[in-house]
Amino acid sequence: MDENKIDNLIEEILKDTLIYTLLFNRELTNLGERDFIKTFLWLISIEEYDNPSLSGLGKMLNVSKSQMTLKMDKLAQTGYTERIPDKEDRRIIRIVLTPKGQNFIKNSKQTVKEGMYQLLSPLSIEEIEELKKSIKTIKNIVLKIQEGKRR
Repeated sequence: MDENKIDNLIEEILKDTLIYTLLFNRELTNLGERDFIKTFLWLISIEEYDNPSLSGLGKMLNVSKSQMTLKMDKLAQTGYTERIPDKEDRRIIRIVLTPKGQNFIKNSKQTVKEGMYQLLSPLSIEEIEELKKSIKTIKNIVLKIQEGKRR
């Protein structure tokens, strides 16, 4: 296999990290500590949604406010995130990645990338491309469903 092409495909796949890690959670859980993937997913979500509000992130991920509060407390205690008031509306609390959280994502992406490489190694380049297309289709459909629920 052309290793450079596979590397580029995995980079593209990592742009939709949330979906892939959810799909391959069991396989990727073996990459590190018990809470590694869960922490990675939460931090990636905060990064992808660009410092969302606590309630906004909960709605996007379909997580109750009480569960969001518990998880955000834990991430803040580890030093990965902090809560800051919104600049325009101080009633809104934004979740922001700290430098420690950003470093965790940066370092973890390489670990997840290596895990994905191993996971996808039995597939041909064409099969990996087909997987990528299929998951993008699923992502678009799920986003459309979520949009419909918000109306």
